[in-house]
Amino acid sequence: MELSPEEYGAYWRASIRVAGGVLILFLAVRLTSPLLAHPNPGAIGLGVFLLAALVFAGCFATMLGVARVVRTAVDAEMRG
Repeated sequence: MELSPEEYGAYWRASIRVAGGVLILFLAVRLTSPLLAHPNPGAIGLGVFLLAALVFAGCFATMLGVARVVRTAVDAEMRG
C-alpha cells in the first residue's frame, strides 16, 4: 500500500483519534469508579451519567478514527 504524504498524514491523524478515544474510555472507567462505589444514590446517579457520557464520547472518537483509517487504506488500494 503506497501512501501519498497527504494520505500518510490523514492515516496518523486518524490513528491519534483512535488512541484518544481509547484513552477517554479508560479514563471514564477510572474517573467514575469512585462515584459508582459510593453509598449515596446521588453520587451513583452522577457516576452513571458521567460514565455513559464519556463512553459515548470515547466510542464516537474511536469510530471516527477507525472510519478514517479504513477510508485512507481503501483509497490507497484503489489508486494503486
